Amino acid sequence: MFPTLFLTTVAMSVPAVNASLPLESELTYFGRASIKIKTAAGAVIYLDPYAPGDYSETADIILVTHGHEDHNKTNLPKRNIGCAVIAPKGAVPDNDAIHLSEYASTTIAGVRITAVPAYNANHPRGSNVGYILEFGGVVLYHAGDTSLIPEMSGLKKMGIDYGLLPCDGKYNMGPEEASRVAAIIEPRIVVPIHSTGDGLATGANARKLAWREVVVLQIGDTLGLKPRS
Repeated sequence: MFPTLFLTTVAMSVPAVNASLPLESELTYFGRASIKIKTAAGAVIYLDPYAPGDYSETADIILVTHGHEDHNKTNLPKRNIGCAVIAPKGAVPDNDAIHLSEYASTTIAGVRITAVPAYNANHPRGSNVGYILEFGGVVLYHAGDTSLIPEMSGLKKMGIDYGLLPCDGKYNMGPEEASRVAAIIEPRIVVPIHSTGDGLATGANARKLAWREVVVLQIGDTLGLKPRS
């Protein structure tokens, strides 16, 4: 058992990023699959906004993995002028949302974003994606809602630093299957998300996820994101 720690390219205009810069990139967990990232360069990203949290820092990028109501509340974050909303077709009400097909990439505010496959019996392929984000020497994978799928074998070559994996075992893979995903994609650190089928988070499933390093975040926790040394 591994130890668990608690704690197609699209051309885009680049919006201005926030002036208040952290010393390093940071990830804040709101619960469910809802994440806020602030890069060391000042770009603010919200992924799958839904869970209660502080959405007051204006967004440069809003990413939605699919159209279920616990993932697509794009009205929650305040937005900078030029904020980009990226989501599968039909997933959000924003008429100007950018739709990235699987393996398509775009770069916004210094963040390279690549959509990757994500699907299972509850989430049909094509209406659901995961995202690879690259910024400031960090590679982060938000798996979206998914189970272990064959396409994940190609993600190892991305050199993922942080793998955000669902593990609720109801709508998505459970912790044992998520552990197998970790062994396939080999991230430096795993961060469990969507750890319960019905609530915002539960440590029970998250603590069962086994990998070299697992960081279990409580709601509201912030994690510094360090590049691979």
